[in-house]
Amino acid sequence: MRIYLSVDMEGISGVTRWQDVIAAGQDYQAARSWMTADVNAAVAGARAAGATEFVVEENHGVEMLCNLLLDEIDPEVDIVRGSPRGGATTMAALDDSFDAMFLVGHHAKVRDYPGIGAHTISYGDYADVRMNGRTIGEPEMFIIAAAQHGVPCALIAGDDVVCAEVAKLVPGVCSAIVKRALSHTGGVIIPPVRAQRVVFDAAVAAVECVRNGTVAPIEFDSNFEFEIELRKPLSDEARTVIGQRFSEFQILGDRTLAFAANDMQLAFRRAAISSFLANTPAAVRYY
Repeated sequence: MRIYLSVDMEGISGVTRWQDVIAAGQDYQAARSWMTADVNAAVAGARAAGATEFVVEENHGVEMLCNLLLDEIDPEVDIVRGSPRGGATTMAALDDSFDAMFLVGHHAKVRDYPGIGAHTISYGDYADVRMNGRTIGEPEMFIIAAAQHGVPCALIAGDDVVCAEVAKLVPGVCSAIVKRALSHTGGVIIPPVRAQRVVFDAAVAAVECVRNGTVAPIEFDSNFEFEIELRKPLSDEARTVIGQRFSEFQILGDRTLAFAANDMQLAFRRAAISSFLANTPAAVRYY
């Protein structure tokens, strides 16, 4: 059995604040170790239940998406890190070769209080990310992208808010709740060593659910209409560059970019590049 793991940082055990997940933060180096250990726990649990192959893709957009500690990670996994990746940003390795997807360390969507570190794609730049008129989070985007490849999301590991979000989307998903959110920057924390046991047990159950067919790819409408509401108005330079070179984007009002796509990996890529277009229009090499 082949497992794709998308790993983020805000939902990792022990993490409570934005300073934990940026390089200048007091506990960033410790959080890198917690992140790696949560991944190892998910891999170990899945392996104990019979999974044999693992690809881990980094999704945390700090330090050019290089946060895992390679000297500490399970030596049998393959890892996708760094940027750009020539594909749908942090979904570059996701395809139909996998039997299941695990979301480890993911977080609640933008505006979802009290989720720890809740945001969608950009913590600082995006006030809202809407698909077909409603706010959407990164986990749902990954879940839809996996479903387009026929791959079910079998595990979500993070705080209670994101686990509840994913449970509503995916019947039968296994949850590893490693902390309870009290605010965007505070919560009731399970010490990482204990939390890793929670992740391990959930990963065992997740593989069993995949094998038994009790979790499946979700159904979805592939007409994806996105709106990226920025926190700051678009500059005149950004408007000019987007209008001249990126016809797939529409500019709505003073701070919203809109686009449509039928493929979620392409939609994710466009959503991610929106902040580059808004802030540094010359950085089109990322697109």
